[in-house]
Amino acid sequence: MVHFFYANVEHFSYLDALYFSFTTLTTIGYGDIYPVTAVGKISTMAYSVISLGIMASFLAVVVKKFEKIRFKK
Repeated sequence: MVHFFYANVEHFSYLDALYFSFTTLTTIGYGDIYPVTAVGKISTMAYSVISLGIMASFLAVVVKKFEKIRFKK
């Protein structure tokens, strides 16, 4: 859903907005596409903080699943 925001506010194409959202969410951040408006920059900062929490939660769940599998044997 964030890519729709970037497509409208930053005037990215939908593919570029999805690409930007993915690289930001995964903390890759190539730097080839970036927000230029104040609203885009502020929302990217908030999105980055929120996405770090989402990724940390996801990784914690994955690690717990692997631990359960590993210690069952």
